[in-house]
Amino acid sequence: MSMFSKSAAVCPHCLRELTLSGMKFFCVPDEDDRHEVKLSFTDKFKGRLPVCRRRFCKNHGLTIREAVCKACGELLPPQLLFHDKFLSFCAVGVSGAGKSSYMTTLLHELRYSGLPWVLQAMDVETTQRAQLNEQHVYEERQCLSGTKSGISPKPQLWTILDNSKQEEKIPTYALTIYDGAGEDCEHIDYTPLDSKISRYLSGAKMLLIMFDPLLLSSVRSELSRDTLNASMATERQTSTPGNMVNMVNSLANYIRRSCNIPPGKKIERRAAVVLTKLDALTEMINGFASGSTILKESPHVQSRGFVQSDSEMIDLEIRDWLTRQGETAFLNAIDANFKNVRVFGVSSFGRPPNNRKRLAKVCPHRVLDPLMWLLASEGIIPTI
Repeated sequence: MSMFSKSAAVCPHCLRELTLSGMKFFCVPDEDDRHEVKLSFTDKFKGRLPVCRRRFCKNHGLTIREAVCKACGELLPPQLLFHDKFLSFCAVGVSGAGKSSYMTTLLHELRYSGLPWVLQAMDVETTQRAQLNEQHVYEERQCLSGTKSGISPKPQLWTILDNSKQEEKIPTYALTIYDGAGEDCEHIDYTPLDSKISRYLSGAKMLLIMFDPLLLSSVRSELSRDTLNASMATERQTSTPGNMVNMVNSLANYIRRSCNIPPGKKIERRAAVVLTKLDALTEMINGFASGSTILKESPHVQSRGFVQSDSEMIDLEIRDWLTRQGETAFLNAIDANFKNVRVFGVSSFGRPPNNRKRLAKVCPHRVLDPLMWLLASEGIIPTI
């Protein structure tokens, strides 16, 4: 743990606790000359990154810019060690639930919502991935294609600079986001890919369990064919939609197995159950009433805190709606497996795509609510 950090650093890949001694550092003056830089006694004592000491290296005397975790061998941004808090969440859900679209609009809203935070990517891959997705959604007005199954994407690594704190050193929070393919989450087994997924499931501070209401037969029977087809992300989702109850039970069993939690004991991991695609439900007769809290603007951003009464009402409204849709089995599976559960409702786009899956102006609805819950739980923002 760094002497500058108030909490233990965590490797975003293997989610093990990370220290200066648990990393290897490298100077890379050019592609053909990558050499390791050892920590000096003074580096360890002062809790600082090393500088290149190779005599004739053009980076001589400069702080290194590349490191790897000794435990898993993955590349790390060295500055990761010096954050004040380490936040991580893992998004899971069946194929086509809209996880990637949600992450894109969440990050965009986090950056432009007027909150006193500055969002910065820690590495090139996170930057490129975010720019590509944001261009696709906000500029080209196209729906994102689903994450490819069988390939574990690297977690997104973000830094949040907290300008709300009037201190000499601005607090910084490391935010790690893992967004895997829906097919890989539906039937978790014992493959090498699953062992990697399990690290994120068992180590994340919060699970985002994405629930697509268009999977429900009661919803499909009320929506027009145009709305249904436009809002379905994949052909597979239209023909053979995944089973959310099976996914939740599989997810819970896998976490228990990975963390040595006995059967019957509730998992204490924070679980945000996120009902996606609220925009597609507006034409339902048996949908949410016009005065429902879930259809109103979120008060959390304006209040710069987590409004407990609003969140509790949202939780109640969605649970009541799911019960009316006959989804008590899903609610029972969630409540039987997880101790700390909160239900949210979001719309990533604000309205359904058209028949060609083109988007109108993107106006996300309540996409920051689950993140605000996590930030409040970590003491970063107040609970009001």
